[in-house]
Formats: sequence, structure tokens, C-alpha cells
Amino acid sequence: MQAVFASSVRAVAPQRASRRPANSQQRQQARRQLTVRAAGDFVPSEAARVDPEDAKGAIAIGLKFTNAGNWAQGQEYFERALELPGTGLKRWRDKPPALSTGELTAALYNIACCRSRLGDIDNGLVALAGCVEQGYRDFRQLRSDPDLEALRADERFEGLMRRFERQETQEKKGFLGLF
Repeated sequence: MQAVFASSVRAVAPQRASRRPANSQQRQQARRQLTVRAAGDFVPSEAARVDPEDAKGAIAIGLKFTNAGNWAQGQEYFERALELPGTGLKRWRDKPPALSTGELTAALYNIACCRSRLGDIDNGLVALAGCVEQGYRDFRQLRSDPDLEALRADERFEGLMRRFERQETQEKKGFLGLF
């Protein structure tokens, strides 16, 4: 009986070792994936115990809250994403990686949506302007997203859109508008 048990332990041990990430970057990526997977499985009322390690995890958890209609809690996680390490470039050895452009625009866009739903129009427009300044260019989505309806009702929204749409058309024209 012991021989059978010992052989099965030896057979399982190499499999476990091979599944373990080899270096710290792979371990960090594995933790990130677990956080995102956990965010997909949790019930929003239990999420207060979830503490994401990076911006990607915080955005995933914030989306779960907003999908459940909890805009204030979702906004907290999106704002936390702006402070956490990202998956972008690591510029200094002693500092965490920066937020990627996608993480930054996703966090700001969703903050604008949350603030719009909560009636905080001024700060919602500030977050939306920051999102577009960082490179978000889907103006059709901005004009049709139901979460941004309160922002669109404000007269400053159209001025903001005209400013950035004009800037985008100038960028498309190229050097001195020649090509």
C-alpha cells in the first residue's frame, strides 16, 4: 500500500513543480490572472474584502460593481486603479510599472460613467476630458453610452467633444495640413 502511495506522490510532484511560475514576473502575472478570475466569480457585496494588486485587477472589480448597479463602489475601485501599479512600462528599477494607456483610459472613462450616474457632472466631465486627452477617440461611443447621459445633457459636453474632434481632424491632416 505504501509503495502505491509513494509512486503516486512522485508522479504528482513533478506536475506541480512544472505548473509553478519560474520567476517573479511570471508569479506576478499568475497573481494578476487569479485576481481577474476571482473578480469574475465574486458577488459584489462580498467584494469589500478583495484588494487588487494592480490596476487591471481594480478595473475588473470596478466593472463587476458597476454591472451590478453599485456605482459608488465601482468608482472607488476605478480611482484606486489610478494609484496601483499598471502593466505598462517599468521605467525605474525601484518603482512599479506605469499604467498602460489602455488601463488609464479605461479607468478614467469608467470614473466618468460612475460620476455621471451619481450626478457629479463637473467631476465627470473632468474625468472624461482626461480620458480623451490620454488617447480615447471613440466619439460615437461617448455620444451614445447610456452611462454618460447626464454628462451629455450638460452644455459643456458638446464643447468638449468639438474641441477634441477638431484636434483629431487636425492630427489626421498631417504635417502643416499638406497631406
